[in-house]
Amino acid sequence: MPLKERLSADSLMESFPGSRDLLTRLGLLGAQVSRKIAIDQVKVDSGMLSNLKVDKVSLGSASIGTLSVTNGSASLNNASAVLNQVRSIVELGLRLDWEIDLGWIGNWDGSESLGSLDVPVDLGTITIPDLADIDLQIPAIDIPGLVADMQPIRDLDLGSLEIAGMRLDKLGLPSAGLSVSGMGIGELSLSSLSVPAAEGESLRVNHAAPTGQLKLPGASLSNVNIPSISLPSAQSGAFDADATASDKSLTVDLGILKVTIAVTPTVHLNVGSMTLKDAQLSAKLGNVSLNEISLPVALEGISGGGLGLSSINVSKLTF
Repeated sequence: MPLKERLSADSLMESFPGSRDLLTRLGLLGAQVSRKIAIDQVKVDSGMLSNLKVDKVSLGSASIGTLSVTNGSASLNNASAVLNQVRSIVELGLRLDWEIDLGWIGNWDGSESLGSLDVPVDLGTITIPDLADIDLQIPAIDIPGLVADMQPIRDLDLGSLEIAGMRLDKLGLPSAGLSVSGMGIGELSLSSLSVPAAEGESLRVNHAAPTGQLKLPGASLSNVNIPSISLPSAQSGAFDADATASDKSLTVDLGILKVTIAVTPTVHLNVGSMTLKDAQLSAKLGNVSLNEISLPVALEGISGGGLGLSSINVSKLTF
């Protein structure tokens, strides 16, 4: 038999000690080796994702740089007050003023402190049945470094999401390799692949969180009115109060000698607690500004239906 006929596929198959079925099985096993598709770049010109919904938007704790209130006013009306455990010390400051007048010889004067006299008084409980209306004017209040716990947003429906200019670089598809059965292919390389359009039934992302925080420029509210609020009872802690009255004096004039004894009363008041009852509180804030707001954001349960992409361009696909 000529050499050419001996080297033909049928002759080699017949001369092989194994069966033809064994060779066929070996070919199928070789074709089922997992492969991975490497894609340098995927560009999508435009697309549309309809019915975009987010189950939960977790906002975390918001950091507020400053809270500024300007041109505010408040009013406290129809209140009665009870002062508990009131103790006072009446301090009498004594001072001696003197003057000597000897006519053409000369005159002299001076002032000498005679110390003070303390008179303690235990007043117990003091009830003020009807306080006069108290009006407060608030020119400006700045509160720095606030932290607000933001409640999550649930069941957020964003409608349709338009996609434009999407690009993916160095894409490996799939990450665990691609299995092909019944077909054996060596290495296949395409310089580019264009697909006019693609569509999918749905999209689901369980969790998505940006690495950076969401930064908001701030917010401003004008002419905020707080209607009358009833305060059945409000209690303060202990506090001190001091009050100084004008001097009271007694003068003795002997002609060449003039002596004045002056007394300066000062009341030191210590109150264990103060209770306001049946008060009506109202306020008006001219302008409220929240500045430099930043907060972490996490999205959970992102879903959408009807994914459509157009003008898909795939560069350098290797299989």
